[in-house]
Amino acid sequence: MKRKIIKLTWIVALCLIVLTAVFGLYFYQNAESAEEVISMYLPKAQSVMNEDGTLSYLGIVMNNIFACAMCIAMGCVPFLFLPALSVLSNSMIIGALLGYGAAAGTMFPLPTIVFGLLPHGIFELPGFFLSMAMGIYLCRTLTMKLLGKAKEEKILTMLNHLAKTFVLVVIPLLIVAAVIECNFTPMILKAAGIHS
Repeated sequence: MKRKIIKLTWIVALCLIVLTAVFGLYFYQNAESAEEVISMYLPKAQSVMNEDGTLSYLGIVMNNIFACAMCIAMGCVPFLFLPALSVLSNSMIIGALLGYGAAAGTMFPLPTIVFGLLPHGIFELPGFFLSMAMGIYLCRTLTMKLLGKAKEEKILTMLNHLAKTFVLVVIPLLIVAAVIECNFTPMILKAAGIHS
């Protein structure tokens, strides 16, 4: 099971990167569509901000833990592979931000990714990728079980493994990422001359 989830995590990561690039190019050429996506995303972004406009550590941690937990929980619905929607929606949002910013001349994608996303993304993205992969694996296993093709799979054992991985791997990754995002990413962006 561990090997399958790791493989799925790499597949999810690759899909998100490719889809983000595709969406980025699309939204670079379609600014109005990008504005619609960004306007839907803004309330969520504002929910993790303090009153003074700085990032809320607790807000980011709780938001990310909830999002990752939902990725796994959606896997409880067999046949539909709902966690894949998280891959699609996240790549669309990131692509819209990068594409729109590049088209407007307010954001250069490569420096923004290197200085604005990677410092905390090194921890945050694996947490998300792993959560999406666990959700997909859960859905796949339940689907196969219902079809009578995974008789050897023990659901409770699998759920126990997923829960342990979430608590011992995903949550610590998200906590470290939030510390970096709140305390260091703004300084890195400022030092690089990029508006945060």
